[in-house]
Amino acid sequence: MPILVASPYHQPLDPMEARAQKPYPPLGTLVTVSELRARGHDVAVYDPMFCRDVGTFAEALRGWRPRQVAIVADPHSVPVKMCLGSMRDAAREMVARAREAGAEVLVAGPDPTDHPEAYAGATVVRGEHDQAVIDWVEGGAASRATGLDALPFPALDDVDLGEYRRRWRQKHGLWELNLSTARGCPYRCNWCAKPTWGRSYNVVSPARAAEMVDWARGRFAPDRLWFTDDIFAIRPAWLAEFRRLVEPRRVPFRCNTRADLVREGAYVHDLAESGCVEVWMGAESGSDRVLAAMDKDQTRDDIATATRRLHEAGIRVGFFLQLGYPGESYADVLQTLDMVRELRPDEIGVSVSYPLPGTGFYDRVRAQMARENWQSAMDNEVLFEAAYPQAFYDSVRELLRAEHAWLSWRPSLGARRAAALPYHAARWPWHRGRVAALARAR
Repeated sequence: MPILVASPYHQPLDPMEARAQKPYPPLGTLVTVSELRARGHDVAVYDPMFCRDVGTFAEALRGWRPRQVAIVADPHSVPVKMCLGSMRDAAREMVARAREAGAEVLVAGPDPTDHPEAYAGATVVRGEHDQAVIDWVEGGAASRATGLDALPFPALDDVDLGEYRRRWRQKHGLWELNLSTARGCPYRCNWCAKPTWGRSYNVVSPARAAEMVDWARGRFAPDRLWFTDDIFAIRPAWLAEFRRLVEPRRVPFRCNTRADLVREGAYVHDLAESGCVEVWMGAESGSDRVLAAMDKDQTRDDIATATRRLHEAGIRVGFFLQLGYPGESYADVLQTLDMVRELRPDEIGVSVSYPLPGTGFYDRVRAQMARENWQSAMDNEVLFEAAYPQAFYDSVRELLRAEHAWLSWRPSLGARRAAALPYHAARWPWHRGRVAALARAR
């Protein structure tokens, strides 16, 4: 009767992610599996990434007949951190099925942390789960090695990596595997939810990070890596040492960073020489006024300098952009449009501001909210009383996408992106006019 460790994330229940077909194994879940096995426990693994419902979970329960079931959501996953309604429904049904099978049940992850009352019948872990799961399994306070270097590598052999690889390559022509070198983020952006690690920040040593890259390259041979860290390589000295260790056998990778970190040429050089091919930054807005209201601690000039330096180093740049933050005006929106035109990022991701529990933003708008969660990733529904109607933000988002498609296109991007250009060209004037009309009609 093994312990069953399960992820609750079902990609088919998340339409945007299902269309994107960029599935990543649940790192946090699989590290828990490795931790328990290192302590001598018999552990079975259930990964429903490609399952359309929890029916296969019922089959797993019948097959393994576990005495304990730990449903551990991956806190490194962006869709998981968004606390989506569809995933809560799936996790709750998994709890019910496990209880019906006679197992003790534990749940952990961002949503149980924010909404423990939704998980009746289970032991709920709030915040970081590693020690709590070990204590629960072993029936008391257990000692364990501390520090991220002491964590074992995730049990990637226990999921169907062949299916992950197949879906990536079928849609994108390459396979990208996720790794994590850090937990947490010390910055104070007041819309950013930190349910698992708060504002703490812990990072593996550069030697352990390089060992991780070697392990992934040698064992799984990914075409590219995605470092899931909220902010990769916050410390320049850490990055310089990582570059020195990994450069001879580097693997191309993508990561997240902040504009104020990549203002310096030496930092960007170390990123490029360690294998970085693409960086995503939380640009958020082209308005310094909005950035200050967000406590972003960066400016539009920082974003411009970072973008220029990254492009000069041959690193692609992605912008995360937000619309509708409280106090944002039409003039601020136009500044965001202008920033995208001026800086020409290679990719953009656009959403309306999404309030999550534990943030100053959430506290500010909570009284205005009819409900708290999107059902699936990037539903882009305004959940509070924003300055403009939903249609305004929908049109701004489509206008940004249309303009970006024109500005970022080049022959090397291929036929599919080229085929979309006439569509964007036809819709650009309509979106531009609609945005202006909706702004005037407020």
